[in-house]
Amino acid sequence: MHAVICGAGIAGLAAAISLERHGWRVTLVEHAHELRDGGYMIDFFGPGYDAAERIGILDDLRERAHEVDRVEWVDEHGRAHARLRYDRMRDALDGRLFSLLRGDVERALREALPAAVELRFGTTVTGVVQHDGGVTVELGDERVEADLLVGADGIHSGVRAHVFGPEGRFLRPLGLHTAAWFFRSDAVHDAIADRFVMMSVPGRMAGVYEVEPGLFATFFVFEEESAEMPSDPLAALRERFGDLGGFVPAMLAAEPVGDVYYDLVAQVEAPAWHDRRVVLIGDGAYAVSLVAGQGASLALSGGVALGEALDVGALGGGADAIEAALQAFEVRVRPSVTEKQAAGRKTARWFVPSSRFAIGMRNLAMRVVDLPGMGRLVSPAIGVDAKGFAPPTR
Repeated sequence: MHAVICGAGIAGLAAAISLERHGWRVTLVEHAHELRDGGYMIDFFGPGYDAAERIGILDDLRERAHEVDRVEWVDEHGRAHARLRYDRMRDALDGRLFSLLRGDVERALREALPAAVELRFGTTVTGVVQHDGGVTVELGDERVEADLLVGADGIHSGVRAHVFGPEGRFLRPLGLHTAAWFFRSDAVHDAIADRFVMMSVPGRMAGVYEVEPGLFATFFVFEEESAEMPSDPLAALRERFGDLGGFVPAMLAAEPVGDVYYDLVAQVEAPAWHDRRVVLIGDGAYAVSLVAGQGASLALSGGVALGEALDVGALGGGADAIEAALQAFEVRVRPSVTEKQAAGRKTARWFVPSSRFAIGMRNLAMRVVDLPGMGRLVSPAIGVDAKGFAPPTR
């Protein structure tokens, strides 16, 4: 059986590995001309951790991890008001947590990609025609016949638009925008030392951490109801955050290394993730948003679970078998995703509080969580039930 996967991000790469291991011939196409670098620093745990272990890349991911001692929340002058030591959370999750860049997850998956997977950069899906025998996937002027098309092309999924309808039906903005980039700055190095620092003021948050000696990653999140994107994101951020002190002026003045990422913070809520021989996974199907966390974990585990659900040896023949397996995959995975999305909507105003009172309450909560023994009491709230992503019982 032949699967075409659109999108060589975390979900697409994981699906390619898993489908190939379960008997599929896989063509993986990616619009970009090379693998993307960077991205946010993420806390990697939960179902993605378990899935990485199942496909044998956990040790590779752990080797790429960054040592994060603590996170500190500071005010606009750089004064710390709360902290969270990472050893508390690692202990609460029995050590099954580490921090790394999202791009490092993609690189580990790319290196684990079986040689039999055909990977095409600079290529994307331009049309989809489903028929009784499968699906015809248009890749520009080329038409490829497949038994399955997997849309793993992100929150603004083109596959979703082709098959399921316009983006507005599925995107749920959370009233926030976000931006991230890399930069170098001696002044920021002196200001933050070895800390992961988040400056929080009403309606705005700016974070920074060192990813390698002399190289920093920053990210901004702020209240914004409009879905319109600025023509010059960096200039817009300098205007919006220019009144803050501490490390922020030096951060905004530094020249970005590479591209500036900018997008709205949103979730994707799709009533169905599959339509006959087309299935959506990752952010294109169930984005939980930056403020919910575990998006990379859910993308990886969803891709792995898809391959496990579509094991060729267990499918039998015919279209009905594939569609039944896709339905079973969705029924198994959706409850965990729905739970995480609901938690994310509640978390949004905790992540970027709208008032000084709300900031104070958040800081107080973090100081309580940082007390010895408290991490285990709150760990169920930060995790996702991984049973939905476990291999199906046959």
